[in-house]
Amino acid sequence: RVVAITAAMPGPTGLLDFQTQFPDRVFDVGIAEQHAVTAAAGMAMGGLRPVVALYSTFLSRAWDQVVYDVALHRLPVVFCLDRAGITGDDGPSHHGVYDMALLSKVPGMRVLAPSSVEDLTVMMHDAMILANDGPVVIRYPKGTARSVDASRVGTGTSSLTLATSDGRIAILAIGKMVAAAEQAVATLQAAGISATLIDVRCCAPLDPAMISLAATHGAVLTVEDGILDGGIGVSIATAIHESTPTVAVKSLGIPTQFIPHSKPDVILARFGLDAAGIVAAATALLN
Repeated sequence: RVVAITAAMPGPTGLLDFQTQFPDRVFDVGIAEQHAVTAAAGMAMGGLRPVVALYSTFLSRAWDQVVYDVALHRLPVVFCLDRAGITGDDGPSHHGVYDMALLSKVPGMRVLAPSSVEDLTVMMHDAMILANDGPVVIRYPKGTARSVDASRVGTGTSSLTLATSDGRIAILAIGKMVAAAEQAVATLQAAGISATLIDVRCCAPLDPAMISLAATHGAVLTVEDGILDGGIGVSIATAIHESTPTVAVKSLGIPTQFIPHSKPDVILARFGLDAAGIVAAATALLN
């Protein structure tokens, strides 16, 4: 039942091995993202389980089809969005910074962001089950994925607490940002500042247990490699303040601007989305 659909990018999205093994189950529709998503909707209605593999930035070309052909009908389609976040060398047109802000607002859409190759593997399996109740998005960055042990891998739509603290501050990090947040927490710990670290994992819907835990802290810092305005950090802040308005919440993310060509690490550091930037933001928030 599982079929793969892509739009002129079977190699970059990692479908070549699957295509070699199952040539009749891979459909490359060319540079036609709208057609790819509508075809996936039709296949899902016909009883198949389509996986649409695209670059994050190019899914915006098929926004109408995602919302009205797939989500409106709660169809079992899994979207695998490669090049999510900052891509660097590919230039301004290829940064995948809008996916979380947009897709998290679609009713019934589940948006997952793995922080390791092991978590991505779990999410791929979980997505096939979650899709029974509607579409699922998995978004991940360009580059080599990091590897972690089993204790640092979550499941389903739950968040994962990686470190606990005395309740002064909680850092909620998404996807690729978890690695930088781990480094930041270690630096803070060395400076005598204890911080809770949570891997958000599921950007939509947000894990209620995560919100409840975060709300027990005096301050919360969210970190994402997506657009800040209307992003997941804003959703987290809103959820926390509905129950505990006294918690100080600050969000780090991508500003509303076109991002010029540069190396990913250079761009992330410029926006405070590296370990040093997270440490600085956490320290300022506590002060």
